[in-house]
Amino acid sequence: MRLRSLPGHEVRALRPPAAATRGALAALRRFVRARSARAEGEALADAARPLAVAFSGGADSTALLLAALRLWPGRAVHALHVHHGLQPAADDFAAHALARCDDWGLDCRVLHVRVRQARGDSVEEQARLARHAALHRAARELGCAWLLLGHHADDQAESLLLALLRGAGPAGLAAMPAAANRAGLWLGRPLLECAAPQLRAQLDAAGVPYVLDPMNEDPALRRGRIRRELLPVLDRLEPAWRRTLGRSASLCAQAAEQLSAQAGRDLRACRGEAGLRLADLAGWEPPRRAQVLRAWLAELGLRSNAEQLDNLLRQLDAPAQAPVLVGIGRARLWRDGEWLRCEAGGA
Repeated sequence: MRLRSLPGHEVRALRPPAAATRGALAALRRFVRARSARAEGEALADAARPLAVAFSGGADSTALLLAALRLWPGRAVHALHVHHGLQPAADDFAAHALARCDDWGLDCRVLHVRVRQARGDSVEEQARLARHAALHRAARELGCAWLLLGHHADDQAESLLLALLRGAGPAGLAAMPAAANRAGLWLGRPLLECAAPQLRAQLDAAGVPYVLDPMNEDPALRRGRIRRELLPVLDRLEPAWRRTLGRSASLCAQAAEQLSAQAGRDLRACRGEAGLRLADLAGWEPPRRAQVLRAWLAELGLRSNAEQLDNLLRQLDAPAQAPVLVGIGRARLWRDGEWLRCEAGGA
């Protein structure tokens, strides 16, 4: 573990200098104002409700946690630290999180998770799923309506670039939403407009320590290579890349929302107890049909890729006498008279 702090400096104050969180606090205030006109904003702004903050101990989550303390000085703020056990420094990261929260008079809970991998799985993706599941469970147990995450503008840009490299559509290119509800818990990312160097510089100037995770710079991971090799090139070509890529992600999110709403209406129109009416599907252009099928499969808990959907669309365009039989995960889809059916647990 590498620790950033001023030489000989010890943090033993409930609230570090205001300058340490100037950028994060301003972003958090704008985030709260933006939600104030919506239903979810009431629980966020209510200082009587407990609040959870995902606290890795890195610069971004440190800035966010301290900004939350300044904005809501009397509020019950819970720091949640996920211990993946994926690297030797994991114990040191947890110890740092506990020590800082003790300095600041905060409750900090260390959540131990196991990252399970099957062959071909991405370590990053499985760690992300395990982390979010643990954070969600702990925040709900604490009675929190909101869990705040420290993702910043650099993270958003990296997510967009990763989605581009895997050929994602509008939903994938939307990257990370500023706010989203997951099974009754609101996830908020107030720092998406903040540049990572700005957050680090303000903490450094105030002498607030934070950890540097070596996995963030690991060239063996695609995100690490983007950060080390591609973003410096963007800095030279387009200094405003954080803002422009963030705007692209926002526009893709709007498009994805519209497509999802249309697919939901279409799905309600063509769905019956037996499945989907083939006559209704046949009346739509292939892109619209693909959106409906994707929405239907998602409702059934099935994840489909572009190749599977293309195969299904080709078979639906074949003569009615030809059977449609497509396997997706452990489910199978087939044509049954006027219906497209799906049976879970098939071969």
